Amino acid sequence: MTVPAARTHSQTHQAGRHLAVAEALLRGIPAKLKGAQTYIEVGEHDAQVMVATKGAWMIADIDKFTALTCSRVILVHIETDGHRFYIAEGDKLRAEVHTRHMQFLEQVGGTRPRNPDSKNTVIKPADVANWRDQWQLLT
Repeated sequence: MTVPAARTHSQTHQAGRHLAVAEALLRGIPAKLKGAQTYIEVGEHDAQVMVATKGAWMIADIDKFTALTCSRVILVHIETDGHRFYIAEGDKLRAEVHTRHMQFLEQVGGTRPRNPDSKNTVIKPADVANWRDQWQLLT
């Protein structure tokens, strides 16, 4: 018997997009994939889908993230015991992430201590707990 290879980051992200579409459809909200990556059409919205499997959503570039204009963001948290969805208003989520990032920079003296050029930031499940299962934002 052949042991399957570990899933790739791309496969995990695509699975998260499909899970978001499936969950919306099961809730009676029209949904479909949009493009090859990142976005889905759900209800009357284009939504950015972000997927986490290790406890947080990583953002490679805070400036690019906050410059996005999607009206909705769906954060999919895939765990061994299932998956959770956090549906956020895009502008509000981006503002919250930016505020937390600026607070972090203030705490460390304005510059990241280990890598001053890094624009990475993170969204933790506790940061978005109030957005959990807010599917009505997509109708």
